[in-house]
Amino acid sequence: MEKKNEVIYCLSRGMVTFLFVYYSFYLILGGYFAVVIAQTLTRELNTIEILKKSFYISIAVSGMFSSIQYIIKLYKACIADRINLVKEEGLKRLGNSAYFIFRPPFAIAFSIVMVFGMLSGMYAVTGSLDYILNEKFIYLCVIMSGFIGFSIGKVINKFSNVSSEKIKNIQ
Repeated sequence: MEKKNEVIYCLSRGMVTFLFVYYSFYLILGGYFAVVIAQTLTRELNTIEILKKSFYISIAVSGMFSSIQYIIKLYKACIADRINLVKEEGLKRLGNSAYFIFRPPFAIAFSIVMVFGMLSGMYAVTGSLDYILNEKFIYLCVIMSGFIGFSIGKVINKFSNVSSEKIKNIQ
């Protein structure tokens, strides 16, 4: 059973408006770049182009999907009256603003690491990337970065838990 989100966010009315515009920007720009890159996949690409497009489309899609998730989170909080509109500056308001603002850049950072992780994993298994680096790899990057972007909160928590466990095992 899914736990109902009862978090109360402390934001100003201006920040809520800014966040909707900010996420819309990520959504539109990410969608635009994803479509532009997808249109170039019909021609023959060399290895360098495939690598570049894999990173670019991962950045675009993770930012786009992260913005979708946080637009949903924000409008649900507005509808459910879980936003405490505050006018004065404070650490709680600053922290809530940072929480919302940094989610798309976090998704982008994790998607970049994901591309490196897939490349290194495939290289470790095959010993060469010659057969791996083709349009199918770009499609895989799109799917994986979409998942990362949409569930960036869970990705951050999982990464934190796994890192803590690994560090405990080293000591």
